[in-house]
Amino acid sequence: MTPTPRSSAPVLFLHGLESGPTGSKAMALAAHFDVLAVDLDTSAARASAAEAAAAGQPWGHPWPSLEAAFATPMARARAAIGPETRVIVGSSFGGAVLERLLAAGDWRGPSLLLASAGCKLNGPRRLPAGVPVILIHGRQDDVVPVEDSRWLAAGAGPELRLWERDDDHRLSGALAEGQIVAAVAALLAG
Repeated sequence: MTPTPRSSAPVLFLHGLESGPTGSKAMALAAHFDVLAVDLDTSAARASAAEAAAAGQPWGHPWPSLEAAFATPMARARAAIGPETRVIVGSSFGGAVLERLLAAGDWRGPSLLLASAGCKLNGPRRLPAGVPVILIHGRQDDVVPVEDSRWLAAGAGPELRLWERDDDHRLSGALAEGQIVAAVAALLAG
């Protein structure tokens, strides 16, 4: 089963920097839910990351070209949110996009953050109160430190749940064991 080819769906998936709308997480979710995997077009973000690497600098907040790198992904994510959207899933870079949607008030519904790069790319900001959020993060993540998700969870209320696990950045164990599907099901159930 492939993600829904239309403008919106009950579950939106925002992919990572090196992935896409037909990646393994999107396909696994589409096997269980009506999913729109948004093509974020991360080309400007990848170019920004390459620019930082060429300069021998870490890529993240406040890298100069980072804000421009979010313009297209943010516009595409906003356009995909529709009246039937019930849960948004953001993976890594897509998690940073989802955190920005939450901060801007563009989305206030149930959210699943998978190894979110939000702290790294957006700078430290808290998630809005009252929004049900599940964070899944691997303790062996060598791309986005699990401490970023711990920091988000520590400053949030009971509506935010952190599910730490022995996994890497790709969360392949969480995917294979059905934990990502279970998290979406829990958010849909309320």
